[in-house]
Amino acid sequence: MTNIRFSNNGVAGALLGVAMLACAPSALAGATANVGAFSEYMFRGVGQSSGAAVQGGLDYAHDSGLYVGTWASNIGFAGSSGSGTEMDLYGGYAGKIGEVGFDIGGLYYWYPEEDEVDGDFSTFEVYAGLSFGPVAVKYYFSDEANFFLGDGDAEEAGYLIGTLTLPITDSLNFVSNVGWYSGDEIERFTGDEDSYIDYSIGLAKTIDGGFTMSLQFIDTDLDVAGVDDEPKVVIGLKKTFEL
Repeated sequence: MTNIRFSNNGVAGALLGVAMLACAPSALAGATANVGAFSEYMFRGVGQSSGAAVQGGLDYAHDSGLYVGTWASNIGFAGSSGSGTEMDLYGGYAGKIGEVGFDIGGLYYWYPEEDEVDGDFSTFEVYAGLSFGPVAVKYYFSDEANFFLGDGDAEEAGYLIGTLTLPITDSLNFVSNVGWYSGDEIERFTGDEDSYIDYSIGLAKTIDGGFTMSLQFIDTDLDVAGVDDEPKVVIGLKKTFEL
């Protein structure tokens, strides 16, 4: 397989992003920004960069439940000495019905430097999620999941993730998740199996000044040539602030 976007080295954990699956953006009405540094950027269990990752984003949530945002990170292109950028644009609607939270929207992953490695990786997904107490479930779907091979012949794929967030103390949370990625594009990617599972367990601790430290253990059942299938331990520091 050629032009696999996933890097062998991978880099940057998004433990905080996983935890946010259980939060409705409408509860964070207004504009916020975030910036973070991680030892590895992991996306659905697979490394995305060839060194430490610096990431940041901007979000705006309206009292109505409508929200928009953007997020960016450095990445690495496997099989190439080149590095690049991932830029995400998303928007949706979130709220609660009784004690059940919901979130629906769309997300576009854009890779500005993909032409430099003769790739076609940019992908659009729709998503829908539900949350209740410490548990959240979310499903993402794309009819052309270009993430894997970037050869312009991408097929459909869907990703289901379940998240459990439990407070240990007022400032320390335990976060775990299990994801199931399936579809015709996954079979093209693996050359055999039409799905794979990723999972993670970790801790997130808030500290003074809007900072959060995170520690995460991540693994998958993938066995694909050119993809690092070793378990990862990812550490990170992230700051979120209101604008």
